[in-house]
Amino acid sequence: MTPTKLLAPCLLALAAAGATTHWAAAADAKSAATADPLANYYTSTLICEDQTTKAQCRLWLNPDGKYFAFYNLGPQSKVPDINGPFQVEGREGTYTLRDDGGVYQLCLWVAAPRIRIGAEVAGEMYSEAACYPFAPHKAGDAWNDKDLVGRDTKFWLMKGR
Repeated sequence: MTPTKLLAPCLLALAAAGATTHWAAAADAKSAATADPLANYYTSTLICEDQTTKAQCRLWLNPDGKYFAFYNLGPQSKVPDINGPFQVEGREGTYTLRDDGGVYQLCLWVAAPRIRIGAEVAGEMYSEAACYPFAPHKAGDAWNDKDLVGRDTKFWLMKGR
């Protein structure tokens, strides 16, 4: 057998091994992304808009278990007093993601000192210490869902903060 005929099967085997390694690496990357359902949220902003009140929220989830939420309640019918409601307000705290067989809940705990804000009084999404239904999404996605009191809410996951 000539050296060329011996070399051809070796090259074919090397090419197949390389392709298998590439496919395995791609599968590992996909597996890592699905291992943490929140991975796409750490560098993105979750935006929600209550379709009834038109109040908007911005939610930042950090990998260390802390969150920041900001609310724009829109035009106010009366001037706020010292305790609110303010047009723009926010809060911070910690969160966990509960997994009940692939059905997720994002549970928020408000940091101390805990003050009652206008968004919480109005029952706006992510404004209070509670567990909220959650589904993983990627940056650029938009979807509709209900808030805790049953109002239609529009969501966007936007890249960046």
